[in-house]
Order: sequence, then structure tokens, then C-alpha cells
Amino acid sequence: MQFPGARAKLSLPALKSALRKAVLLFGIWTTYGLLSAWQSHYWYSFGMHPMSWADAVHYELIYAWLWCLCCPVVLWLSSRFRIERDFRVRHLLVHVAAMAVLVPLTKTAYEWIGRSPDSPFLLFTWEKLLRSIVYTSDTGVLLYSMIVLVEHSLAYYKRYRNGLINAGRLQTELARAQLQALKIQLHPHFLFNTLHTISALVQEDPERAERTIARLSELLRLFLATSTIHEVTLGEEMRILDLYLEIERTRFEDRLSVHYDVPPELRDTMVPNLVLQPLVENAIRHGVGRRSGAGWIAITAERYGETLVLRVTDNGEGLKEDPDRRPESGKGLAITRGRLESLYGSRQSLGIRNLPAGGAEARITLPFRMSGDSPREPGPEERENAELQGTNS
Repeated sequence: MQFPGARAKLSLPALKSALRKAVLLFGIWTTYGLLSAWQSHYWYSFGMHPMSWADAVHYELIYAWLWCLCCPVVLWLSSRFRIERDFRVRHLLVHVAAMAVLVPLTKTAYEWIGRSPDSPFLLFTWEKLLRSIVYTSDTGVLLYSMIVLVEHSLAYYKRYRNGLINAGRLQTELARAQLQALKIQLHPHFLFNTLHTISALVQEDPERAERTIARLSELLRLFLATSTIHEVTLGEEMRILDLYLEIERTRFEDRLSVHYDVPPELRDTMVPNLVLQPLVENAIRHGVGRRSGAGWIAITAERYGETLVLRVTDNGEGLKEDPDRRPESGKGLAITRGRLESLYGSRQSLGIRNLPAGGAEARITLPFRMSGDSPREPGPEERENAELQGTNS
């Protein structure tokens, strides 16, 4: 807790903040004094010299308010000489020295102001004062230590909270960087193939070339519009995917067909931006693209409890090796996996496998969340059920 220094003027917000802190300190120490008075009254009630409520409140409030006056000094010392790893011994000695000054000082002031029946100032001798200070030094040391402990606890909690905020900000920046990396990887390769297709169609089929240019323009516009968005609805993701696949179908002519199995009630589900495009591109390049005949790609979406399962299936040649080890496709899949992990942690998965009937399937599992809903951590039974259901072909 910091109090303003000797500057010319305090702004109104700073003055209000300082006043709130002063009132808070006064309230805390007054409460401590009243509790101590209750304890002293009942403690002395069992002895030879009972203490009245008035005397108990009088003496204990004086002692508490004296520590209230010392509290800003202790808080400043605690913040200035925090007991941490690099300066543990040195700062601990500073606090020991401060206790050696403040504890006798507060006790002496208490005996002078309170003038209890056994106060050394009634018939003053240094021996009586020293005995009084030593006798109650444990209380003073405990109060000083508690102030330091509270200040350290609040400081470490603030660091922890700021660490969480910074971690969340870094996670957001990581997801944004991964999304940008995915788009940077997508754009040159995709644009090169699309422009090559357009150049071939300009003289052979000008109408199809013009339509392809329009689709490419719309797709790039959507890319720019969602460049900083981490999640979109499944319907918006399919809209981008439709434009992409329509351009790809222009390249493959009649060799590529696309099938969708996405229930209308799932189109408002939130999914990562551009999460399906790398899987579809992978299926086209390493599946359908290697077939001499016609090929197809199927995109499906299913809900299992609180889990959404997305599948991209093709009838290509299947996987001849680990897709993550292919230099031309591993980056896209690795970036997609990294984005999923940064957005959903352990509540997601991405797997690719060969199908018994031929072809391959890429499967993504995500926490189910509709547009406008806040994220929710699924329970163990939901997670187990989703895992079992999601692995069914």
C-alpha cells in the first residue's frame, strides 16, 4: 500500500484512493482492537483483578490505533525490502532492525498514553519500562510479521493475476500467429494454381475464367475480413470452404465431387477459422489428386454430447506414410494442431487414418459451443463418451 509523497497537489482520484486506504486501515485495526478487548475482558474475568469492558476497549484500541499509525511505514518497508530469493538475508535483516525500533516504540507510546494501573510511567523507572517492552514484545513482533505477510501475499497475488492475463494474451497472440502462418502458407500455393487455371481458361472458356476470378476475389475478401478472428460459425467456415472447393473443381473439372453432411442445427456451432481448409487441401493433393479417375471428398459434422466431431473423408490412395512427415503437408497439419491446442487445450484432437474401404479420413474433435455461448469445461463422462463416439467410423 502506497501513500502519496510530498508533491504539490494530489488529483481528486488519487486523493479518494488514499482516503479509502486510510479508512480501510482504520477499520481493520479498530476491529482488531475490539476483538482484543473482548479477549482481554474475558481473560481477566477469571483472575483476581477483573477488567471492565470500558477499560478493555480503552487499552486495546489505543494499542491497535498505534499500530494503525505504524502500518503505512511497515507496508512501505515490506514493499521496498521484499523478502525474495536474491535479497532474502539482507531484507530480512532490514525487517529485524525495523521491528527492533517499532515494537519498543509502540509499546512505550502505549504505556505513556494509556496509563494503565501497572504502567511504568506512574512511578517511572527504566527497569519497569524495559520489562514491559520485553513482556509484550511477542505481540508486537507478531503484528509486524502479519503486516509483512499480508503485503507479500497481496503482491504475489497481483503478480499471479497479471501472469494469467499475460498468459492469456500470449495464447491469443499465438493463435493469431498460427492463423496468419496458415494463411501465408495457403495463399502462394493456392494462388499459383488458381492463376494457372485461369490463364488456361481465358481463351478456352472465358466464361468459366471470369467465374473463377469472381470466386477467387470473394474468397480473398473473406480471408481479409476474418484475418484476425480466431473462431467463426461452422456455416461461415463452410461458406469459405465452398468458394475454395468451387475453384478446385474448376481445376479438376469433372474428376472431383464434394458431399456435405452437416445438419442445419450445427451451422451455428463455433469452430476455429480455416480449420477445415488444410484438411480438404491435404485430401485433394494427396488423395483425389493422385487418382487417375473420379474422386470425391465428404465433409461431415456430428455432435456427441458436449463434443463436436468434424470429418473430412476422401477416396484417394490413402496414407502411405505419416502425414506429419510429408514436407509439403506436414506444416499445415502441424499449424492446425498447434492452433487447436492453443484454443482448446486438452479438449481437442486431430487424427488422420486410412479407411478399410480405401481412402483416408481426417477427424477433429472440439468442445461443442453455439454462437454466443461462453466456453464450458466438459465433465469426465462427457469427454469419455465423446472419445468413444468420435472414433466410430
